[in-house]
Amino acid sequence: MLRTIIKREIQEYLKSLKFLIGLLITVVLVTVSTFISLNEYRQRHADYLAACEETKNDITYVRVYRSPELLSVLVQGKDRRLGNQVEITSGSLPYGTHGYMGWYRSRHNRIMAGFEAVDFAFVVRVVLSLLVIFLAYNAVSEEKSNGTLKLALANNLPRDRLLLGKFIGGGIIVLVSLLIATLLALLILISDPVIALGRGEWIRLGGMFAVSALYLGSFYTLSLFVSVLVNRPATSLIVLLQVWVVLLIIYPNLGLVLARKLQKLPGQEEITRQKEAAWAPYEKESKEISNAFSNAFKNGGRPSTELSLRNDEIRSRRAELQYQVDLECGNLFTGQAQLARRISIFSPAVLYDEMMNRLARTGMDQVERFLEAVPRHWRKHVERGKLLWKDREAFRKSKLPEFDYGRETLAESFKGIIYDAMILFLFGIIFFGLAYNGFLRKDVR
Repeated sequence: MLRTIIKREIQEYLKSLKFLIGLLITVVLVTVSTFISLNEYRQRHADYLAACEETKNDITYVRVYRSPELLSVLVQGKDRRLGNQVEITSGSLPYGTHGYMGWYRSRHNRIMAGFEAVDFAFVVRVVLSLLVIFLAYNAVSEEKSNGTLKLALANNLPRDRLLLGKFIGGGIIVLVSLLIATLLALLILISDPVIALGRGEWIRLGGMFAVSALYLGSFYTLSLFVSVLVNRPATSLIVLLQVWVVLLIIYPNLGLVLARKLQKLPGQEEITRQKEAAWAPYEKESKEISNAFSNAFKNGGRPSTELSLRNDEIRSRRAELQYQVDLECGNLFTGQAQLARRISIFSPAVLYDEMMNRLARTGMDQVERFLEAVPRHWRKHVERGKLLWKDREAFRKSKLPEFDYGRETLAESFKGIIYDAMILFLFGIIFFGLAYNGFLRKDVR
């Protein structure tokens, strides 16, 4: 009996115009967006390689780069929006980043609102979640409205068996839709000769599919619950669309607004004052050393080794003190972003975005890793620079170690999403439980 119900539900969905239209829109969007993102990735990767080649022999200025992530083709996240280059000298340790393709992106833009990128993640988050709602909004309410539910239950058909059959049948259709979109994106991805997916990337892709299934499952069980709760299909659809707008648009943006109100951030003038205050104890000594260093050259000689090293030390200290001020302010920005996320934690869209970005390594956490590695590399550059005054021959022979910011491992990524995945799974369990309990008590007359 259960198999018959499941089969009937699948056939009904496959014959429905709304499913065919939704699937067609999904296929078109996935195809177009993946091709566009793939071409953009190729260009960004080529620019990255060219930038590395152009600056590898530069002695005075050291430029470190964050390579574009391969899976940004499917989940762009913040990979291209928050910059990918930092330029350092012994006297300069900037906190922000900019792009090697010419645009500036400050780290302070870390809580930018909105879903700007049309990529695979966008299609799942917006298009497929809407398709799920349109598929399931009338799963029970339409049969109640036209009287077929009463007739079906009059034939000694257990209520739990009927609801379970509807749930499984609709769930299969949802998974098939997601599978088609995923396979299409992967076919486009692996067909490009530039793309080489390793074992780690395939596992990450499997995780993305599972996360997407959890996300769509939460909307599917929510739609099933509302369909049980409301007797008229039109009313059920209106309620679900309103809930969808709240969960995907209003609630996440409200979280950002509240976070900005609750946790104030310093302005640029205040940051400048903090930097001046941090440097004030060294201002007098800095001027004396700088004047002595300059006068040595003006008098036709060379500054002593001790004076040169002290001059470099003062410049490096100033750079580090200014960086510490920027770092403290950056931590406030991080706190604001975390507060916004905690406020919006009951939005499936926010949870989904966080998990997909983590698996694709296109979230803010990956940019954080890059920026945290910059001062470590800068200190190595400063130590090497001291050889210029101590032993010029040793300086010429020495080489600065390769910059490495330690990209997030597979285990770290999955560990980072486990709690969000559990919350999404819990959403699905709660909504299905509510639908099940409501259907057992429902008046079908």
